[in-house]
Amino acid sequence: MNQIETAPELTEIVETGGQTTGAQWLSRYSSSLLGVFGTPQRVLVRGAGCLVWDADGKEYLDLLGGIAVNALGHAHPFVTSVISSQLATLGHVSNFFTSPTQIALAEKLLDISKAPAGSKVFFANSGTEAVEAAFKLARRNTGASADGTTDNTATPRTKIIALEGAFHGRTMGALALTAKEAYRAPFAPLPAGVVHIPFGDVDALRAAVDETTAAVFLEPIQGEAGVRPLPAGYLKAAREATSAAGALLILDEVQTGIGRTGQWLASGDAGIVPDAVTLAKGLGGGFPIGALITFGPETSSLLSAGQHGTTLAATRWRPPRLWPPCTCWRTSRS
Repeated sequence: MNQIETAPELTEIVETGGQTTGAQWLSRYSSSLLGVFGTPQRVLVRGAGCLVWDADGKEYLDLLGGIAVNALGHAHPFVTSVISSQLATLGHVSNFFTSPTQIALAEKLLDISKAPAGSKVFFANSGTEAVEAAFKLARRNTGASADGTTDNTATPRTKIIALEGAFHGRTMGALALTAKEAYRAPFAPLPAGVVHIPFGDVDALRAAVDETTAAVFLEPIQGEAGVRPLPAGYLKAAREATSAAGALLILDEVQTGIGRTGQWLASGDAGIVPDAVTLAKGLGGGFPIGALITFGPETSSLLSAGQHGTTLAATRWRPPRLWPPCTCWRTSRS
């Protein structure tokens, strides 16, 4: 096989930023990238551990961590070695196939989440995609039977509950769950049926969850709203209310999951079993990956073949262990 040499210009950009200043890069940025993020504060060219350097050679201590993504810091030797190893072995295979590493990662996620028998995993490319899958899961919890027929005596479940202050993503289903009006208003009408209730108010939760409720979406700790943990006992109350109504309890752990709070899931000590959990961010340590875990056979059967998918879902790699948190790589060819 012919080896493809890295273009000298690209190597220079990656390693040193070249001779171009930060101001010059920002001018080129504004001319070439869609302005949805505004003007970037710095042009970063290199990272090592918890440090980054900008195009002007200035060093910074990175306390942002890619917004809860870079769980192992920048340019971690373990991560870079297994990326190279996996790509040299097998890269993308499409969802017509699977791979041992995809299966092993799914099994590991089921293990660390303490999911019961019959639980399943769906892989995506980001947190918002994991939430979109969960949104569709909620839509399937309508009260219809497995063959698609509906009990005429039952009230259809069409309501989905989220909290004030919630942030679940920016794609349309996830945006409908997100509370901030500035994010929502430009894209109305959003998918219908979502209602937002006061944060941390158990009485409001109990009043809102009824026989028309398909699902309740909760972040154990709200991030966008200012790092607000749910009050003690709230998740247990949510589990009781949703179970009584036949609704799903879906926990968004995109930001709080994979060890960020000192345990694999921030909800791990709540004494409950949810119906679904979404993961992303630290799961890949910088590699784009998301996951939806469905708990138990009943919830896992709500989405069947052809009802959801993504081209890159089968391209998931993992190391022999799930710590450090970059879980999507394998370390050797076997």
